[in-house]
Amino acid sequence: MESKTESALEKARLHLEQKQYKNARLMYFQAFNQVSDPKARAIIWAELSWVYYYEGEYGRAIEAAENVLLHDEDYRARDDLFRLQGYAYIAQKNNILAERYLTQSLNENNTDDKQQYVKYELAKLHFSRGNYDLAHPLFEEILDFFSGRDADYKMSVLFFLGFVCYYLESFSQARGYFEQILSDDPTDSRKASGFFGLAFVEFHDKNYLNVISLCEKIMGLAPDFFDRESVAFLTAASYYHLGRFDIFNEYSRELIKAFPNGRYVNELQAMQQKHPDQGNAAN
Repeated sequence: MESKTESALEKARLHLEQKQYKNARLMYFQAFNQVSDPKARAIIWAELSWVYYYEGEYGRAIEAAENVLLHDEDYRARDDLFRLQGYAYIAQKNNILAERYLTQSLNENNTDDKQQYVKYELAKLHFSRGNYDLAHPLFEEILDFFSGRDADYKMSVLFFLGFVCYYLESFSQARGYFEQILSDDPTDSRKASGFFGLAFVEFHDKNYLNVISLCEKIMGLAPDFFDRESVAFLTAASYYHLGRFDIFNEYSRELIKAFPNGRYVNELQAMQQKHPDQGNAAN
């Protein structure tokens, strides 16, 4: 590249590093207009795609990444292009295309550190779509990697592994992952997540008093817990199975009032219908 182009690129990269995205974008376009070599233009499009991504312009980020291969079909860092597109599609909530591009990124490069984060995002996509058999090996594969590098990611992987095993009906393994969260001296929010997983396992094992105790601990640690609906349902259903229909009725009324279109309304109403003498929880 010519010296003017190199200067513009250096400035663009500096602006990008300093999160001055508008200035970075302008300098990348200046550099682009100063070169005609397709491979040089491909490099600029590749770096510009990340500018758009960080600006939240996900559609433009995807288009910029596609332009790279239009200028240089032999572009070497294809894993980065597909990773960027996968992340952008996640942001657009297009999980099918996100899964496709993250998989392509891993097919190009499965070993670099940055690709372990791709595995994490892909595993989460599998989990969200109920493909637990696909999520399980990916989460297991990256657990050791994050154990020595990033405590937050490690805790998250343990949480997902616990629920993957729960949904695959490997309940003792699920319990082990949730207990590992608690054994690692977590923050209050992570501790609440560990108790949350254990509450599901205890509910499956019909240890309803334990479920109630765990749910109380969750709300004590994290009043704004991310799934208060499930915590309330586990509490209400546990009282139901303990035969305390008066307390169940109170919890179920409040739960349906707070989440009138929630995931558990039908189940709660079915429970209530078996004990009509206790009042109507839907009112």
